Amino acid sequence: MPSTLVELRPNRRLLDHEFEGYKLNLHSLPHYSLELPAPVDKVYPDEVQYSFVHAKLFALHNHLVLDYWDHSYNYYYIDNKQQIRLVTFENTNQTFQHNVVYDIPAHVGRKSGHFNLCLAFPSSTLAIVSDGTGYLHIVETGPRNRPTCRNQTWQTIQSSLLLGDSKYFIIVDTRIQQKDNVETLHCLLQSVEQNEKQFDSVLTWVTFDFDGQSWKQMSFRQLQGKGIVHYAAIENSFNSIYIASDNTFKFTLDSEKEIKEPANVESKKIIYTWLQTTEDVTITLKLGENFDKKSLLVDITPSSIKVSYADKVFLDGKLRNKVDSTLTTWNVQDNGQVDILVTKSDSMLWDELVEGGDNNGEQILDASLVEEAHRRLAHLCSETEMEPDKTVPGLNTLELEECDASEEDTVLVRIDVLTHQITHRIPLSVHQYLFNINLETQEVPALVLRHDVDACIWQPYAQLINSDTWPMKHQGTLMAFGYVQSSKQNRKFVTCPPNFTYSVVCESSRHIFIYQSATDQDCQLRKRTAGVMKPIKVGQQHVFNIDKYGEVLGINATNDFLFVLTETQLLAIQVQ
Repeated sequence: MPSTLVELRPNRRLLDHEFEGYKLNLHSLPHYSLELPAPVDKVYPDEVQYSFVHAKLFALHNHLVLDYWDHSYNYYYIDNKQQIRLVTFENTNQTFQHNVVYDIPAHVGRKSGHFNLCLAFPSSTLAIVSDGTGYLHIVETGPRNRPTCRNQTWQTIQSSLLLGDSKYFIIVDTRIQQKDNVETLHCLLQSVEQNEKQFDSVLTWVTFDFDGQSWKQMSFRQLQGKGIVHYAAIENSFNSIYIASDNTFKFTLDSEKEIKEPANVESKKIIYTWLQTTEDVTITLKLGENFDKKSLLVDITPSSIKVSYADKVFLDGKLRNKVDSTLTTWNVQDNGQVDILVTKSDSMLWDELVEGGDNNGEQILDASLVEEAHRRLAHLCSETEMEPDKTVPGLNTLELEECDASEEDTVLVRIDVLTHQITHRIPLSVHQYLFNINLETQEVPALVLRHDVDACIWQPYAQLINSDTWPMKHQGTLMAFGYVQSSKQNRKFVTCPPNFTYSVVCESSRHIFIYQSATDQDCQLRKRTAGVMKPIKVGQQHVFNIDKYGEVLGINATNDFLFVLTETQLLAIQVQ
């Protein structure tokens, strides 16, 4: 059954085309800080974790955990003694209280390949902890939404080595399901596996049933795909999983139901490879023994390509983008290897060689492109501070628009757990995925996507009964944020509060940029053509210097305060 293509149509009433932009406000924001009783535990990638997938997982790991089941400013972090600490901020008198609530079992020593410790809250009385060494702990916390919770000590109910030895993971999503008087715990984990050619991301969906005394593992499912995962969540109907990625993810293991390949899918042998830079594409294939060069046909037009030898067709289709066919060259070596060089018309990376893809060909990554990706993320995951550029060149409008374009072909999909097939697709290459935010405790996180110059917040909901639609509701808009964030090349964390009144771009160790779209200050500009003063809508941009507090390890935005976690400090910046 073919998947349904879903189109995102923003609610026009949530857009404001009269908003002009942001004006720099030099007034400092009130802020309050707490010297942490113990430093934050942080793990850096090592020599075996050198892929782009690892770089993203380590660099963008948020060490500041908010309890969404409690309406107080209760935050958690894991210290270097592998203890979970609760920090409560009293907004009435601007003071902090802190306490150790849980000591993670075993205290396994760090070694090569370990991940950061993770904490998640599937309900108001349960916590899930990953120690980064392969163990998942189910913890009873008691009611956390009461004042007495600050002095409670959490108790471990069950510990499991889920993926086996030397397989480590982080927690992506957790959820509790109540059905037929049975309580089921769903956990979504992410790990990384290396095969002969690449690093793959693996999503593991495991469930536990509560029998009144203990949790028993019931099902175990895995999905695997190449590259990074931008977003993943378990649908609140527990019938599917949502994944936003640049590559296709497929079920590889299901303890509940056999995985069947579609009948019309035929496995094809790789008969050519292609390597690209931003300027050209090199296609490599191999002719048989006793080959005849005169039988090789290479026909390339600005929009199509056909390569054949005798009666065998290696490649035939419409090119992904335009090329300069007059500059095409090819060479046949003595061993029968054919190298075809095709020059691109525009300097850009392609997501595929021919439209629709080709199972007969395989892309080989250019080592220089991988190195460039690592260089761009080095300032986020390196133990040593990177020196900032001495000069910051100005950006004109044309340059900024060009950098805004996404090189990735990201797609958000809904995969049914019973059929193991994709039911719905939402292309995100035009919208550009920015970040996600929790709006409702019972729903999956909302996605924040770029829409023209703005950023729209989309809340996915479970499919309606007897309906083929996938409800995606436009909940709010961050004015002009899609435009302003694109110029912040050193951004580490991007977020906003649940009421969408401001947005944040946070660097690793220098600045935090806060954009308030609603402001009481009036602004008037003179219209050049008429020479009259005209009131316009502008927001306020605040810049908070974070360099003296150290590297930013976590961030969370509430309606009134922005909380920032460094290795030794927790800051509460008053925004409203």
